[in-house]
Amino acid sequence: MKRKRKNLKLNVSNLYIAMALVFVFGFAIFGTSKIFLAEETPINQTELKKEFDLRTDGKLQINKWIYDEEQKMMEVVLVTSGMKDYTTDLEFTAVSKKNVNQELPVEVVLNDNDIFILQVKDVPNNFDQLAIRLHKSQKALNTAFTEDEQAEQESNTFSTIYTDERVVDRKRIDQQDAREYTNEITDELIVQTKEKQDLTKTEIENLTSINEEIQKGIEELQSELLYQTADEQIETNNTIYKLTQDIEMNNKKIEEKQADIHNLNAKIEKLEQKKRDMSI
Repeated sequence: MKRKRKNLKLNVSNLYIAMALVFVFGFAIFGTSKIFLAEETPINQTELKKEFDLRTDGKLQINKWIYDEEQKMMEVVLVTSGMKDYTTDLEFTAVSKKNVNQELPVEVVLNDNDIFILQVKDVPNNFDQLAIRLHKSQKALNTAFTEDEQAEQESNTFSTIYTDERVVDRKRIDQQDAREYTNEITDELIVQTKEKQDLTKTEIENLTSINEEIQKGIEELQSELLYQTADEQIETNNTIYKLTQDIEMNNKKIEEKQADIHNLNAKIEKLEQKKRDMSI
């Protein structure tokens, strides 16, 4: 009987020891995992088909950014506005994060007013992240992936765009002539502008519906004033005033969006005229 109790105690002790060892080893592995497993760097990809307002340096939109692994080449389509005038022109340089000290060749295959098509050559398959800088003077390559404002000023770089090998669109890049490039981009811009126009119209419809609902609420509150005490009427009138202000604010938004639709119409007409001119 004593032997059984002794064996039982030994088994329980062994169980506790085993559990303790598992806990210790597990903690050790968890605590040192960062030493053996490299921490994943955040994805650095400038958003496509979004217009960025660079203030005094104009506006910029990346319409397309693709990578051809076979040719080790990237093609980037930029749509700009107000970035250059008769005294200036844009210059582009590129560098990968794998080797910030080696500038990659950049060829401007199309420079059509505010539309630029860039081809970055000799891009390795493991480029990690790639930066393209827009500038008007020589830049410092080793600051391409830093957020040092002083370095930006020293290199006279007014904008930097990025892509990441984990999310970049991988496709074959077919060589085209200037007319084909321009036609393709113009068609894409027309589609995008019409989509933006439709979205703006929907926003106007939503704001109009909201105003109608607010107006109904105001009329209901006004009908209740007759049966309220003086204090209740003060509170109700304050609510009516606030609702009226909401309607006025929404009306201003509607006017702004109607102006946007007018501008988008003008842009579509200009793009369609450009296509007609190219077909002559």
